Amino acid sequence: MIWDVPVVDGLDRQRSLVVTVSDGRVAVLPPPGEGFYLPAQSIWQLHEAIRAAALVAAGMAQRSAAEPARAAH
Repeated sequence: MIWDVPVVDGLDRQRSLVVTVSDGRVAVLPPPGEGFYLPAQSIWQLHEAIRAAALVAAGMAQRSAAEPARAAH
């Protein structure tokens, strides 16, 4: 799953901050460049994206723990 959060870079261009889940971990990927600004509405979107990603990651971790170990041949 991927969530896009709108941000503005130092040159006032619209960019996206990406929140994703991989292998049960949450990743927050900034846009290319050295920095960005979060408009007020984007702060709430980032909050919700990280929260949703954490729930997905927790579900992945629980499923992995519930799976039986497989023997290597």
